[in-house]
Amino acid sequence: MKRVKPKNLKFLKRNIVKNIKMKSTLSRYSLLSFALSILFSISCIAQSGQTSNKSPKVENYTYGNLDLKVIPFGLGKEINVGRINEDGTIHLNWPKINLDTIESSTVFMSTTKNALLGGMSYCDDGQIDKNTQECLVVDTQNIYLFKNDQRVGVLFPASQVEMIDNESANVYENLVLGSTVSWFYSNGTCNFKANCSENIVWEGKYDFTNERNYDIQLKAGWNMVQFDMLEKEEWKDDVGAGNMERKGSKKTINKIPENINWYIKMF
Repeated sequence: MKRVKPKNLKFLKRNIVKNIKMKSTLSRYSLLSFALSILFSISCIAQSGQTSNKSPKVENYTYGNLDLKVIPFGLGKEINVGRINEDGTIHLNWPKINLDTIESSTVFMSTTKNALLGGMSYCDDGQIDKNTQECLVVDTQNIYLFKNDQRVGVLFPASQVEMIDNESANVYENLVLGSTVSWFYSNGTCNFKANCSENIVWEGKYDFTNERNYDIQLKAGWNMVQFDMLEKEEWKDDVGAGNMERKGSKKTINKIPENINWYIKMF
């Protein structure tokens, strides 16, 4: 056997130690890389879950395929905005429209303020923070269900089904707090921000301040607006128990909130 000279032996030891250290470093680097890749994968899965947007669905649906239409410009001028499949899955498809092809379309449109206030008569100029006047806007009000070109019902997005009967005129009905979503069509880009309030008095029945907050940024075309009824005023008289909205808000949104469910009311 050939003997290793001391000088060569020292060189060999240095190489062995160097290789061991390099392997240890590579092992730690590989372990760190593997851990980071796992964390990155988990992060991607979480983000994907947060941004996923499944098609909305009507539960316990039994009415077959139906078309979805809105009638913001009057009867005979229906606009198809989607469909419901047999399993209750909703497919919304809000199309681009040309107002020039819709006869008397401007008759149904109004200023941003009037379209948003609806039946609410109050909102002094001093309570309005921002209002772009040049837009004309129309509220679609309802999404109608059509079968064989016949109107058969209404599709209603809300946090509670009872909100379908929340009408301002139904003061002796039990108003339900919650959220609804509706669509507005605008012929341009405009903003409306306001904190409106009015003292509501009927001697012997009620005396309270009605408040409504608006945070609206409309773009040209279709816009989603969320309405929240936050508080209500209750009273009793000879007719029975009554209630009215005491505090509410309207704001534009980019996607349908998670607390919104889809209900139908057939005619």
